[in-house]
Amino acid sequence: MSEPLVIIGNGMATMRLVEELSQRSLGRYAIAVIGEEPRLAYNRVLLSSVLAKEVSRGDVELKSQAWYRAHGVSLIYGQRVTAIDAGARRVTLANGAKLPFVKLVLATGSKPIRLNVPGMDLPGVLTFRDLGDVDSIEKAALRNRKGVVIGGGLLGLEAAYGLAKAGLQVSVIHLMDRLMERQLDARGSALLKATVEA
Repeated sequence: MSEPLVIIGNGMATMRLVEELSQRSLGRYAIAVIGEEPRLAYNRVLLSSVLAKEVSRGDVELKSQAWYRAHGVSLIYGQRVTAIDAGARRVTLANGAKLPFVKLVLATGSKPIRLNVPGMDLPGVLTFRDLGDVDSIEKAALRNRKGVVIGGGLLGLEAAYGLAKAGLQVSVIHLMDRLMERQLDARGSALLKATVEA
């Protein structure tokens, strides 16, 4: 009898784990993947390319529903886990359903950081972390032709790139003295800044 294995989170890390388990432990686990987003797992690295209309949403999906079925993986997406009962070994979903587990994996990723300053709750102040954020940004871009990105790290620059490709005039505001300060020295950052501005 296969052991129930529940994975909370349906992102890139989960997809990699499920691929490995399907190759190395075939039949050992009855895998159930629970994702809060209402869609299949996708490559978040390509969000700016989706925003820039260089690739479609379908192009960033990691696996099809048919792949999950063929590998015996139960996929529950669009549902949030509201409780974990470690003693009873079960999780409870927002819709009230309960799933038993022998093993539980938490692969929920992170939440975007929102600055603790006045105005962060105003309409048009958005995060850039998932495809839902891309949808919100696209709607806001139809109303505004200017955008401001807070953060000159990799994700901030990716967001700025996507906005610029979508036709917005974009400004990047960064706390540090240079872009991507963790990855680049001053000279490399200056070259990046010139390239981004061009």
